[in-house]
Amino acid sequence: MRHVAALGLLALALVAGCVPALAPSQAPAPTAAPRVLHFMAGYKPQANLPFVAVYVAQANGYFAQQGLQVDIAHASGQGEHLKLLLQGSVDVTTASGDEVLARRAEGVPVVAIAVLGQRDQRAYAVRADSDIKTIHDWEGRLVGFKVEPAPDYLAMLAAAGVDRSRIHEVPVGFDPRLLATGTVDVYPVFESNEPDTLQRLGVPTRLFRPGDVGVPGLGLTFETREALLGTDPDLLTRFLKAAMHGVEFARDHPDQATDIVMQYAPQEDREHQRAMLEVELDMATGPLTASQGLGFASHDQWQAFHDSLLAFGGLKGPTDVDQASTDTLLHAITRDGHVVWP
Repeated sequence: MRHVAALGLLALALVAGCVPALAPSQAPAPTAAPRVLHFMAGYKPQANLPFVAVYVAQANGYFAQQGLQVDIAHASGQGEHLKLLLQGSVDVTTASGDEVLARRAEGVPVVAIAVLGQRDQRAYAVRADSDIKTIHDWEGRLVGFKVEPAPDYLAMLAAAGVDRSRIHEVPVGFDPRLLATGTVDVYPVFESNEPDTLQRLGVPTRLFRPGDVGVPGLGLTFETREALLGTDPDLLTRFLKAAMHGVEFARDHPDQATDIVMQYAPQEDREHQRAMLEVELDMATGPLTASQGLGFASHDQWQAFHDSLLAFGGLKGPTDVDQASTDTLLHAITRDGHVVWP
């Protein structure tokens, strides 16, 4: 049974009879103060789709229309957003699907409330002019890894029947120029970011994606803590409604959305951010998005991803995927595949 948070219903009592008009000396009751929600993106300001959703919702007044004051912050890349989420200083953050599952497997009570990356955000790049045409061609080549060989990489080798012992694996960190200079033959990339960086360096690439050989994956999500989902679903529903409306705006108006991104990331290259957004929007399309709307992912998607991670060392142990994610809030805000607005 999926993780279901009860959404409270506000009952409005109508008093029979006519309601007299206010006398000139009377004033309407003051508007309720907006509710405060703290959002922390999992990395620096840039055009990752969950970040864009929040930037757009803030800039276009969607949060305000939902009675929210959303404070936006960014993590440094050191993982502090998870610590602050669990402490209660942050209410919503971002995390990849494998991070959500890994935390649940460790007993950390986090929950994904929307999946904006419907496939693995990682891929493996070769130069467009490389004679590497298949994963089998990785044998005998220099193949890079960022921190350690990732579970999706190991799953790809297994799916393609590649002899890993014949691959020369080398650490490459986060410098895609190593592919441009020929230091490595295969470079691990975040699909929405580094391929465009390499293109701008004059090095077009071809990508090997995990999904191309049947390896399941899920990318970036909105993540909250389980306790807040149980005690204040209304706060999270308001946030998600505005943010997902922001995603729809970005999909329909990518250039305007990129302009908004640049307000948060003025030091970044606008064309690179626009290219990132285009890929992120493509990655947001999955099996359920056409029928149910953006952000939905099925039990089967989560379970297949979980099983692959578990088989290739991505999880410390099994976990219940139905406790790791919920689509309850999405169902409350969507109809016929679109966010009901306002």
